[in-house]
Amino acid sequence: MNQLAGVFAANVTPFQPSSLAIDVPWMKRHLAYLRNHGCDGIVPLGTNGEGPSMSVDERKLVIDTAMEAADGLVVVPGTGCASLPDTAELTRHALQAGAASVLIVPPFFFKNVSSAGVLTYYRRLFDMALQPGQQALLYHFPRMSAVPITDDVVNGLAESHPGCVAGIKDSSGDLQSILHWTQIDPGLRIFAGSDTLATDAYEGGVAGTITAAGNVVPHLIQSVRQAVISGNDPTAPQANLNIVRGWLERSP
Repeated sequence: MNQLAGVFAANVTPFQPSSLAIDVPWMKRHLAYLRNHGCDGIVPLGTNGEGPSMSVDERKLVIDTAMEAADGLVVVPGTGCASLPDTAELTRHALQAGAASVLIVPPFFFKNVSSAGVLTYYRRLFDMALQPGQQALLYHFPRMSAVPITDDVVNGLAESHPGCVAGIKDSSGDLQSILHWTQIDPGLRIFAGSDTLATDAYEGGVAGTITAAGNVVPHLIQSVRQAVISGNDPTAPQANLNIVRGWLERSP
């Protein structure tokens, strides 16, 4: 799973203005832009891609389009749904289509779910959807899902389904939380979901970033990453990245 590293765009899903159908030609052009401007991979159908707002068939179309147009980009679709059978169906579809992994948010309708409940969900899902050698990324975004990934979930899956968890995307916006996961298991691939914390996260040893600004300026994020890897100063690209992130937050 060494493909799971580097700069990933949490890529948007384009819709046609009148019909609200997936705009496949636009999506293909966007993926070409990402590929030519520093992205190592894409994560369609995550929060930024509005996956939970779409039907299973729409999400399958996005997955198929991503795989067709990737041309070297590593593809990690978001497959989490409120429904276990839908999540399993999308997970199987993505992995059978050739995705490197999948990103799975916990079921998010019911809140204040115990870690034991979340662990049971993932165990059942892995039994239903993963074949030997296939892996998933867990998605920790407590502000949005209100159902956190905890140490008990990660450790429990390591015991019952060794090798099935490729890593974790942490979109908490909390550097301590992001770096905490790097201490649990050195084999986990940790992805930061924050543009403004890119430098600190890379210096802390994360495998990569999966962020919104990757849709617009993946080259800046790649510059931050390469500066950290080579021991150079990432201050300038990080400052420019922060400006872009601020602009994105003010845009509709």
